[in-house]
Amino acid sequence: MLNTSLTILLSAVMGLSIFGSLPILFRKGISLRKMLIYNAFAIGILAFLLLDMYGDVASIFGSAGLSDPLEIVFIAAFSLSFILFAIPKSSRDPDENPKRTSLLAAVGIGFQNLTEGLVFGSAGAAGLVSIYLISIFGFTLQNATEGFPIAMPLVGSKRKIEKKFIISAFLIGGVPTILGTLIGISYYSAMFIVVFDALASAAILYVVLVLFHVNINRSREAGKSGKAGMDTSMLMTYLGIMAGFVVAFILNYVVA
Repeated sequence: MLNTSLTILLSAVMGLSIFGSLPILFRKGISLRKMLIYNAFAIGILAFLLLDMYGDVASIFGSAGLSDPLEIVFIAAFSLSFILFAIPKSSRDPDENPKRTSLLAAVGIGFQNLTEGLVFGSAGAAGLVSIYLISIFGFTLQNATEGFPIAMPLVGSKRKIEKKFIISAFLIGGVPTILGTLIGISYYSAMFIVVFDALASAAILYVVLVLFHVNINRSREAGKSGKAGMDTSMLMTYLGIMAGFVVAFILNYVVA
């Protein structure tokens, strides 16, 4: 068994590396074109996380098809939570309530980091040094990019965003890594992974749809203002999404 205190300390480094994306929020005078690219980059990162999480839970499922209890739990948890995220009619528009979109992104990433913490904690408790070291490096690099989706709904917002909220949102996204590690050191459950990944997937999918809608609206604004044609703006969006996905994929592949 690896040193418990060291495991918890390293999990804090991994989780709080999410603050690496924080400086983007304090940049002033970001152009519409850059906002389109940043937003699209965030979508790409989230799209990769969705596939990555499904790969994790798929490896847990048995060969019983849809009769596997874990698959039923995943589908039920995902469906119910997605409906709950999408139901509120008020504050759906991220331009009207950017905090809600940012918070949902933080919640989704937080649940995903909770499952990563479970894996890291259990690897440390079992003395699996190779998995342990890979997790430290991989999760830290990955988390450093995950602050983007939390930050982007707030970038360019016409509403004043308090620093207290910003810090809280990033903590919601990063601290679960530590909590998951604490749990994983003493207990590991496939059911935990399935449920938390289902909740994370629902929140992240909702945010992906919202952010893509934002980019469509901003592309229209760019076209009307003459700053860039809508076709050009949408092309930038697609390229940004691809770039975010590729970067997240490479970071995951290098350390896998």
